[in-house]
Amino acid sequence: MTATVTRAADRETALRRGDELWERLRAALDGRLSAPVYGTHDWTGHDVYAHFGRWQEHTLAQLHRVLAGRPPAPEDGTEAEINERWVAEDRSLPVALVRDRCLRGRQALRDALMALTQEQWDRFGHLFSPDVDGEHYEQHLQDLLAPAP
Repeated sequence: MTATVTRAADRETALRRGDELWERLRAALDGRLSAPVYGTHDWTGHDVYAHFGRWQEHTLAQLHRVLAGRPPAPEDGTEAEINERWVAEDRSLPVALVRDRCLRGRQALRDALMALTQEQWDRFGHLFSPDVDGEHYEQHLQDLLAPAP
């Protein structure tokens, strides 16, 4: 029983940590919706919201595929190519739309991960959590806090 409680707590702890990091990142993005947020490239808060919205939607779709017994279907291109393609496609969208898509997508992915059985979480669920457990946020927070070149 202790192992099950610990694993369940680990999922909850990981997602709660993600919630805390997300709030830090979200505050920074909201303050720079139309200004570059990083010293290393020109992404704005709008672009980062769009970026997370896209990855969360993609991850949720892949999780649903796995739950249906099908293998994940990767996006075409490298991670950098995918990111650049999505930024270009989303740059002209209204800030309210990309922000809302991101917030809804984050909640939907988080809810889906919490709804997994413990066995599903242990087998594959944790592999779908970086977009809400803080791992992906940490990368962006590091870039955000890095000094401009």
